[in-house]
Amino acid sequence: MLVLARKILTENQLKITQNRVDLLALFLTDSKAYSLLNLEIIFGEKHDRSSIFRCLQTYTKHKIVEKFVDASGVAVYVLQCKNANNTHSHFKCKDCENVQQLPELPAEYLALLGKNKIETTNLLIEGKCEKCQSEKE
Repeated sequence: MLVLARKILTENQLKITQNRVDLLALFLTDSKAYSLLNLEIIFGEKHDRSSIFRCLQTYTKHKIVEKFVDASGVAVYVLQCKNANNTHSHFKCKDCENVQQLPELPAEYLALLGKNKIETTNLLIEGKCEKCQSEKE
């Protein structure tokens, strides 16, 4: 994952630093949503809060990660979906915190928006994934 992280940074013409590589490698490892606090705990003393925050801001600006506000009002970050445009949503499991991309919004829904230019959408659906539901039974 470290090689892929470096490649993504290079493709986005971003300086390769250990902070950026470590953070991006984590996002590439799994499909979880991470808050700033989660990341602070994961990286502990290795990377400070402000460095992590700056990386997240840069990744959001370059569309490497997407930022959502979850049902508890906390900003969470997930790896940007490949080949995604602005008209898709995500499902986040409240138990395992895995995030999956959902299909594009229906054409009828988009038609209602008319000629408006969609710049961003933050559609996050939360609940329990199939795996976590079956584990609870």
